[in-house]
Amino acid sequence: MKNEVSALSPRVAFLDHQRSILAMDNSHLKQRIAVLAQDKIFKDAHQEALKKEVERLKQVYHQKNVDEMVTSTSEPVGLAEKELID
Repeated sequence: MKNEVSALSPRVAFLDHQRSILAMDNSHLKQRIAVLAQDKIFKDAHQEALKKEVERLKQVYHQKNVDEMVTSTSEPVGLAEKELID
């Protein structure tokens, strides 16, 4: 029995050391996952803000085109009226 214990003792020590290394690796991986999850949240929020800004700019562009169309359609009529007055 004593021989078995002394034969297994180095193996148990090795496996305990491996367990400690794996526990540290696991901890580092969990920290990395947390950092990546936070980064994803930030990037998703940034992406959403960019989408909203693109939509806002599209609306501004569309409104500008509508305003220009109204202005260009009303200008010839205004000019014609001015010519009639002169």
